[in-house]
Order: sequence, then structure tokens, then C-alpha cells
Amino acid sequence: MKPLLKWPGGKSSEIVRFRSMIPGFDRYLEPFFGGGALFFHLCPPRAAVNDLSGELMGFYRLVKDQDPALEAYLRAYAWSFRRLLALGEAQADRLLALLPALEAGTLEQAATALFDSWADRLPGLFDPPLTPDPAAFRAELEKSLLDKVRRTARNQEKSPFSRADLVENLLTGLTGGYYLYFRQRYNEKCGASSAEYYANFYFIREMCYGSMFRYNSRGEFNIPYGGISYNRKDLLSKVEAVFSPAVADLFAGTELSAMDFEEFLGHVKPTERDFLFLDPPYDTEFSDYSGSAFTKLDQARLAVALSRTPAKFLLIIKNTDFIQGLYGQGFHVWRFDKQYAYNVRRRNDRAAEHLIVTNYALPL
Repeated sequence: MKPLLKWPGGKSSEIVRFRSMIPGFDRYLEPFFGGGALFFHLCPPRAAVNDLSGELMGFYRLVKDQDPALEAYLRAYAWSFRRLLALGEAQADRLLALLPALEAGTLEQAATALFDSWADRLPGLFDPPLTPDPAAFRAELEKSLLDKVRRTARNQEKSPFSRADLVENLLTGLTGGYYLYFRQRYNEKCGASSAEYYANFYFIREMCYGSMFRYNSRGEFNIPYGGISYNRKDLLSKVEAVFSPAVADLFAGTELSAMDFEEFLGHVKPTERDFLFLDPPYDTEFSDYSGSAFTKLDQARLAVALSRTPAKFLLIIKNTDFIQGLYGQGFHVWRFDKQYAYNVRRRNDRAAEHLIVTNYALPL
């Protein structure tokens, strides 16, 4: 089974490196859950998973309950996004006409005329219960499309596009505007219910660039739209996976919590028949994936907790001098290289050595 949502630092591609290192167990424990790649890969019948992100675990709680309101909102996102793209495709000639309008100095008037002609169509994109503010939604779409027209024109001068590529670029002005409108609603904590809020959370996580976390000085999430390659993302199939019988069965045997890892370990009381998988934030500047830093003090607390746990554990962490100092005598350590999929302003070293740390020996 694949993870239900995109999350930074996911280990789906690394599971092959350590799958054979996982011992037999009665219960699966994971204190830094995130996207839960290993959990969904193993599908343990008994589990307790935790993450400090209350938003993330709030979403998973609704998934565990197979909440019908969450499903309705997620389907509304999937269908309205698809309908907006279809509207743009059907009006491709009018989108392309915005480029000569830019040259003629009449871009704003042409865009206004285009959106005026869509006045009766835009509200129809949305089935209840997803009902954005019509004026604000149109304004965000129009602003995003105008920005995209100007950038596309500049790029066209450097290297001419085919007609198909021009259309795709301009469509991204619409889909990007859709994303930006709902990102703003997310930052404003809009939502008549928890289901609406967590559906928005899921949509933003899925459609933001590279599943990154980044916040501005006001605490607002500011990762941009994923771009052209996201325009035809099959959100509907992902929603159907979230509400599949297999996911319902998996979460039926899973306890969820949102607390500090030490509190979590004290709550679940690990035993020697448990397996503890840990993928904590790394000992680097770029280690605040949920907007909260995981400090060296936290890393030291974790090492002490692991030295005392009766459960068999497997920890994956970036290799730094500080981390090496924490996991010395009494631990088993292996090294491997990992290529980061993304970076933000070059703060990540794309080629980094990682450690696998356990408290049990493995056969050579």
C-alpha cells in the first residue's frame, strides 16, 4: 500500500535498503509518522503511530473514522479542479489570445472579458459542500493567469514554445490560481468544520511543490503550486484510496496520537515484542518540516530514550558528527547514501550519508 499523502522526508524509495533488517514483531510503533511509508508498506495488524503535527494526525483521525464529510470535501476538490482544467482546455484559443493582447497593451481588458464570459461557469465548478467566495476566487484566478501570461511571453522570446506547450503553460495560470486561493484559505484557518479544514490541508499538501514545508515570518505556509506536471494529477483516485476498505481495515488496528515522542513512548509502553521505527527530523538547519525545530537537545533526548527501550528499534538519520557522538557503544550502525529529491534555496545537501541505527545485531 502506498502512503495516503505527500510528506517531506518520506522513505518509500529507501525501504528496499532496510526491509530485510526489520525483525518479527507483535506491534508496530512509529513516533515520527509523517507520510508513514513503512507503515503502509508493512500494513501491521496492530500499531500505534504518532506525530507532533496536530494537523497531520487530525487528518489521519478522520481517515480512521472514514469520515463521510471529509470524503465529500475531498471529492469536491478533485472534481472542481478537474472541471477548471477542462474549462481552460475548451477555451484554449481564448487563452492563447491573451499573448497578442499583452503585446497590444490590452491584456487586462482581455482577461477581464474572458472571466466575464465565465461568470456563470466558475460557480458551477463546485458541487456542495465546497463553496469558495466567488469574487475572491475569480480575483485569484485572474491574477495568477495574468502573471503566467507575462512570464510565458518572456520565456517565449528566449525559446519558442509549441502551441501545445503554450496552452499547458497558460492552463497552469488557472490551476495555480486555484491552488493559491485555497492556500490562502488554509492560512486563514477557514473552514466551517474540521472536515473542511482537513480536506483543504490534504489538497495543499498534495498540490504544493515537492511536498515541502516552508513558512514566512507571519507563520503562513508559502510553498508555491507544483506546476505543469501537477495539472493532470489524478486526485480522485487518491481520494478513493483514502476511503478504500484496505485503509479502513489498516487503521482499525491503529492507535493515533499527536504528542512529543517521549510522551508517546511513555503512553504506548513498548515491550520486547514491539518494533519501533524512527525517522526523526535531521540534525541540520533544514529540520523544521512541520514549522517546529527539532533541536540537538531533542536528538539527545531521543538517543537516551532509545538506549532504554525494550523494543527492537530501527532508526534512520542523517550522518553528522553530532549524531555519530550520540550513537556509539551499545548501538549497531550502518551507513548508506541518499539523494534528496528537492531542496529549498540550496539549504539541503543533495548527496548526504545516512545512518541506520538498531539495538539488535543482524546476520552478516
